[in-house]
Amino acid sequence: MSSAIYINRRGVGDLDSWWHTLIGDQIRQGVPFPQLGDSWSLYQDGHLWRTSQWLTELLFSYLHSLFGWHGLIIYRNLLGLTMLMWMSREILRGRKFLLAFPLLILATFMVTPLVQERPALIGLLFTLALGRSAAIVLENRTISRNHWWWIPATALWANLHGSWVLAPAVLAFTALALIISTVSRKSHLQVPWQLCLLSALTLIAGCLTPFGFRGILLPFQMADRASAFIVEWHRTRLIDGLTAPFALLLLLVMVMLIKRRTRTDLDLLFLVLLWTIFASLAFRNLGSAFLIILPLVLRRFFPAHSPHRSKIHWSIPAALGLVAVLVVNPLSIASNQSIGKYLVTSGAEYRIFNGYNASGPLLAFGGKRISLVVDGRADRYPKEWMAGYLRAARDGVGVERYINEYNLNAAVIEKASMAAHVFRYRLKWREELTEEKYIIFIKP
Repeated sequence: MSSAIYINRRGVGDLDSWWHTLIGDQIRQGVPFPQLGDSWSLYQDGHLWRTSQWLTELLFSYLHSLFGWHGLIIYRNLLGLTMLMWMSREILRGRKFLLAFPLLILATFMVTPLVQERPALIGLLFTLALGRSAAIVLENRTISRNHWWWIPATALWANLHGSWVLAPAVLAFTALALIISTVSRKSHLQVPWQLCLLSALTLIAGCLTPFGFRGILLPFQMADRASAFIVEWHRTRLIDGLTAPFALLLLLVMVMLIKRRTRTDLDLLFLVLLWTIFASLAFRNLGSAFLIILPLVLRRFFPAHSPHRSKIHWSIPAALGLVAVLVVNPLSIASNQSIGKYLVTSGAEYRIFNGYNASGPLLAFGGKRISLVVDGRADRYPKEWMAGYLRAARDGVGVERYINEYNLNAAVIEKASMAAHVFRYRLKWREELTEEKYIIFIKP
């Protein structure tokens, strides 16, 4: 229940949810995929941007048209509660409550902050299912008929979110773990060809998107371009709220490995090391790595003694469902609402020099007569160009270049930035409105 309260403590907080919804609107309007977002973007360099999550954006658009911005809260609540209930089912089923409950608390502290109104939330559900499948394969040392469903599932996942690349990676790493397992048991080496084939087929299935085979490289492209200015793409820090539950899970693995002292656990150690490295590469990888490692740990060290669920599990859906009906104002923490309404009511067309984090709310509330230099599509802009632009938006360095190149007549930037002093004192632009951390300047 406390997790549901935490999830519902605020309205729409993800800065990208706004433009994801608008992209979905354009898809419904029949805008060709290579032209999505062009109507509001001043940056045009001939690079054809493709969305990697068009199905989720289409879902956002339909939810917004039916329920307003409350639609994104509904999306967050339904998928978030599904994640929490599924996770509790996996942990509590067939295990003693006093043993399973601490693991449930640990997993809840890891997952709850990740429940946000963003396409990545769907990816977490797929990741949990993928980790469970890998754990079953490692336990049974073979794949079943049901595992072949990962081929169409990966094709669907790839059109919902770019994290689909985890599917072929997890299956391939699990195949390597099986090979290590046969070596450690000193048995005849058998290459798990079926699992290798399944991994290859999921890789092909994941390319059945508007991105095509370029979708395989998208995570690497995002890591290269976004790591400089988006926190979740930064390298994982040892001291952080989300790092703590992941570190505790690793500590549990180490304790159990030392306690068992058997070479047959080398396969699990191999997988845990691989996914720990993956988690260390970027802050956003922590949740996915945790959801992959958790089922492996449960099935290896804490096998279920019966197929029945703990009685406590039956009370969880009712409690979470009760809290989920809490009324949340979706615009309670949305920035730039007043600035957006000003742009709409003025009736003029504005070509805006904007801060990166200001782009989503500006597009949502500013109407169709505004254009921005940048928006939240980080994979659309060259790394060097973006670095120069962000320096100008923060410190005002070379801001005149962008004003002249894009014929700008407005700026929405952080009011405490050096760039604000440049617009105020050097360029003599008019201060029109201030809202929380942002200020809008209008060219005289």
